[in-house]
Amino acid sequence: MSYNFSEDYFESNEFKNTLKRFEEAGKNGEEIILDSEEFVDIAEYYYSLGKVETALEIIDRTIDLYPGAAAPLLFKARMALLDYNDIDKANYYADLIEDKTDLEYFYLKAEIMIVDGKADEADEYLEERFNEIDDDEIDFFAIDTAALFIDYNKVDKAEKWINKSEATDAVEYKEQYARIMMEIGEYEKSQTLFNELIDKNPYSTKYWNSLASSQFLCNNLEDAIQSCEFALAINPENATALLNKANGLYNLGNYKEALKYYTRYCSQCPNDENGETLIGFCNMLLEDYVNAIKHFQIAENLSSPDSPMLSDIYKDWAFALCRLNRIDESMAILDKAEALATDKNDLLVYRGSLLLGSGRFFESKKYFLTAIRDSKFSPTIVMKIAIVIYESGNVEIAYKMFQMLYKRHPECNSGYPFYAACCYSLKKEDEFLECLKKAIEHSPEETKIALGKIFPDNVDINNYYQYMLKKLGKA
Repeated sequence: MSYNFSEDYFESNEFKNTLKRFEEAGKNGEEIILDSEEFVDIAEYYYSLGKVETALEIIDRTIDLYPGAAAPLLFKARMALLDYNDIDKANYYADLIEDKTDLEYFYLKAEIMIVDGKADEADEYLEERFNEIDDDEIDFFAIDTAALFIDYNKVDKAEKWINKSEATDAVEYKEQYARIMMEIGEYEKSQTLFNELIDKNPYSTKYWNSLASSQFLCNNLEDAIQSCEFALAINPENATALLNKANGLYNLGNYKEALKYYTRYCSQCPNDENGETLIGFCNMLLEDYVNAIKHFQIAENLSSPDSPMLSDIYKDWAFALCRLNRIDESMAILDKAEALATDKNDLLVYRGSLLLGSGRFFESKKYFLTAIRDSKFSPTIVMKIAIVIYESGNVEIAYKMFQMLYKRHPECNSGYPFYAACCYSLKKEDEFLECLKKAIEHSPEETKIALGKIFPDNVDINNYYQYMLKKLGKA
């Protein structure tokens, strides 16, 4: 809930001792008096574990003890803002803060504006406060403001504010500057900064996890996993490290090991539908469809009705059911996805693909034709259907669809890798070479996926065309 991530503090002896005193007092039915910030730290800890009701009980008790104190009211305001998108309630709690010169009050008011879609107004508001505060506060005010804007992916504003600070050697400055560098794709710079922070504090799981995230984003998966292992050596139950390591293993194709770490992550964050969904997907890739379905069901129960993940959960769940030949159940699950879908035609194509993969060609044809008709012969929809049909092994039909697509829409540049694959399978050499050239130009990554198996591993994609010219005797 706080701007400065509390992960390392929760692992400190100072916090653990405070938490122990608090919990022992509760067990003994005794009252314990802490300052408002200590109560809020404990509430944030319980909140991070998904124990929201416990956190709120602590916060409400703190507000009773310290009416007008910034910390507990900040917690309530940000919860209203981030969990419920309730701007009015967030402003209500903000207005209850007694000290309207507290910097945290300024940050909160600005955050409310950002969530309300008024980032420029928030920037102007903080500029006014910046010109009013004491000189000895301006450097860290600028850093904290940069942190606020980077939290909401307002990178330009974050960069502007971090450049206002002259405290460039401060830990807080390096933390936020590293985050900004990571957001703008300057991964080497961000990793250099995180390594500097680690050198000063090698037992910070936060820094190891941040380093892993930067390494992950530049596809340095082995190093990212190693950074996660350092974080887990410090705290074997660190949720962020468990999730990051699981994601790294997943992206390396090690689904069995990834599954172990996703499972450990879910034991730490049992209310996170994302973790359960990933467990389900790993099980599906390992062809354990029964367990996949079980975890998709759990993920559905954990998801809010407006969760953006629900649609993918239903689609993967339906796929797993098809693999178990439970076709009618699969279609019923897709009915749930249809109720959420903004693009019904994409879902019609997906229904058709599942039915086609289950051997129900004539039923799939009905959905494909409906999608083409309802989309008014959208080239994207036609292309997706052609790819599905190619992948099902019906190469001749897919080839004819691609021919029709590019005849009607010569401006369309996507889908050529699969058109080329059809031509190669049907030994249409000249047409294949023409499609291959376009595939490399417009869709290099997709070309590797669709055509990589017909080339030796040591042939670079930029040399695919020349290689085939020689192989087919057309050089």
